[in-house]
Amino acid sequence: MNYLAHLYLAGPSDASRIGNLLGDFVKGTPASLADDYPDEVIAGIMMHRRLDHFTDAHEQFLRARDMLAPERRRFAGIVIDIFFDHFLSRYWSHYSEQPLPEFIDDVYCSLERHPGWLSPDLAAIQPRMREEKWLHGYGSLEGVAHTLSRLVARSPRTAAIEHSTDDLEAHYGAFRDSFVTFLPDARAYAATLLSQVSHDG
Repeated sequence: MNYLAHLYLAGPSDASRIGNLLGDFVKGTPASLADDYPDEVIAGIMMHRRLDHFTDAHEQFLRARDMLAPERRRFAGIVIDIFFDHFLSRYWSHYSEQPLPEFIDDVYCSLERHPGWLSPDLAAIQPRMREEKWLHGYGSLEGVAHTLSRLVARSPRTAAIEHSTDDLEAHYGAFRDSFVTFLPDARAYAATLLSQVSHDG
């Protein structure tokens, strides 16, 4: 999953949200991270990783991967994550009572309240995320295309993904159906992970 989905599935606390976002920025075991982050942030990092494994093995992710052009399938983990964020953004009101702009503002406030919890890489991009409205952009095809172009600029080895919106437009309804089937399973799994953290705490 990409940023928006991880934040949506995180717990409502600052620590859970930041930890679930940090999963893309830090490596290491809980023990090796203990000197840098509070326990709940570490739990969020581990939750991010488990959700990524869950997603990559899910039948709807595999179905969506097969709809990508062959040259893009090796990057399916990147592309499908962004596609799923697109549908989450577009149909947000089906899944949350909180308006999306308000949710996004809450996320940025969480980040700004705890600069010491941000990795150097996340701290470096956090102002741009807000200024360029990264989390707002997933809901349009233009926003998806911009996200893909930004990724390619940062990592030229992924050049094949730049025109992935061609696949999205060609199979839009099928990708949407995969997302709609996938998300309840992801929510249930995330709830299980959050309950474990609450129980352990």
